[in-house]
Formats: sequence, structure tokens, C-alpha cells
Amino acid sequence: MKIYNNYVIAVASLLLLTTVVLVAIGANSLDVYYTFYVVEALVVTELYVYFNARARRSLTLVSAVLFAGFMVIVLSAALKVLA
Repeated sequence: MKIYNNYVIAVASLLLLTTVVLVAIGANSLDVYYTFYVVEALVVTELYVYFNARARRSLTLVSAVLFAGFMVIVLSAALKVLA
């Protein structure tokens, strides 16, 4: 099995497990789900640092987009607190 397949299976399994746990504890906020998903995806991506350079660049772009979405959520929460 190629390393890319392992990566996809690891991310998908972790996100599925997180969804089940968050539903079980009753999390209703999309912010909570997205935050957990982004953190997990970034951690798993960093664990797979031995991808080739081309795959690494693509994953860096994906990580940057996910982090930008995370920052939007953080800024939105900060604005709610200040308002």
C-alpha cells in the first residue's frame, strides 16, 4: 500500500472517529467540529513529513487554506466576545 493511501485512510479514520465522539458528547457548533478537524488534519499531515517534494507542496497549500479557515473562526469568536 502506498504512503498516500495510508495518509488518506489515517485522516479519514481520525475525522470519522472525531465526528462520532463529538456527536456523542452533544457538540452542536460547527466551529467546534471545524476546529477539531483542522487540528487533526494538520497533526496527521506533519506526521507524514516524508512525502516527496511535490506532494509536500500540495499538502502545505491545503494546510494553509485550513489554517485560514481556522483563523476566520477565531476572529469571529473574538468579535462575538468584544461585541
